[in-house]
Amino acid sequence: MKTGAILVAGLTGAGLVATSAMAMTPAEFFKGKTVTITVAGSAGGSLGLYCRLLASHWGEHIPGKPSTICAFRPGGGGTKGAAWVYNKGKKDGTDVGQILAPSIMAPMLRGAKYDSRKFIWLGSMTPRPSVVTVWHTSPAKTVEEAQKVAIKMGSTGFGSSTYLIPQFMNAVLGTKFEIIRGYRGGAPINKAMEQGEVNGRMNYWTGWTTVKAAWLKEKKIIQLVQYGPRIPELKNTRYLGDLLKNEDHKKMLAFLEIAEQVGIGMYLPPGVPKDRVAALRASFFAMMKDKKFLAAAGKRRAPIVPVSGEALEKLTTKALALDDKLLADLRKLLKFKKR
Repeated sequence: MKTGAILVAGLTGAGLVATSAMAMTPAEFFKGKTVTITVAGSAGGSLGLYCRLLASHWGEHIPGKPSTICAFRPGGGGTKGAAWVYNKGKKDGTDVGQILAPSIMAPMLRGAKYDSRKFIWLGSMTPRPSVVTVWHTSPAKTVEEAQKVAIKMGSTGFGSSTYLIPQFMNAVLGTKFEIIRGYRGGAPINKAMEQGEVNGRMNYWTGWTTVKAAWLKEKKIIQLVQYGPRIPELKNTRYLGDLLKNEDHKKMLAFLEIAEQVGIGMYLPPGVPKDRVAALRASFFAMMKDKKFLAAAGKRRAPIVPVSGEALEKLTTKALALDDKLLADLRKLLKFKKR
């Protein structure tokens, strides 16, 4: 009887603690806590740069002023980090995900241990228009040359845009990209380009303007195509969508471009209390207007073009509604097995 009484008392106490936590205001809850931003990429790439910017300034705007830190979980084209946040992250607002955006499509394309349709979006620091880039000594320096000459392209893995877009171009444009998978993040691919191990890669434009601006200035890299939001600085670089003649292929590209539209997106796992979601969304946008934050971003040549969480929810809901037949055809083009 005593054991049962102790057990009941323990369960009652746990319930009171949970109820007490739920009754707290966001400021009361976050005070003294640490908000961990799990980055689905490496520390040395542009994702890491953006996370460090975020972690340095966000806490000042969150009610209760918690500490904010970055944790890095690269791998699987962003699915490793997304799966961790979705399945193991705390559902109380202290575990935030920073998306490697192609992983949003992974559950539909190849299967993944999360449902990206249930992400709670806080907002994006900026969309991420993208390019397919080659080193200045590459044997192919145009799309037409890449249709005739095989060149090696570095990739982190099947789910990454470093694989998706080169393979999509191979399938619909006849390029001869030899995709070398297995690099652990963008920084190792960049090193491989510099050393001649690979000839090029897909990259977000901000990946070049922030991390490797010197390469642009010294003309060490050449952009074959751009896609996603158009890049004002690349008026003479061809737009991938303009090279496609087939309407189904254009729809497939629009689906793949969700990564570029979402960009540096921040999200929570499902189940976080609504008042904390609202507080984190508001604090995220307050930071986007912070002069110190904007000055730090400007110093690192990191564009800030914020997108609201509500806008991201609408965008992803629409983009993830691709017709089943087109989705099946896209899987074949990308050489993914049936889920």
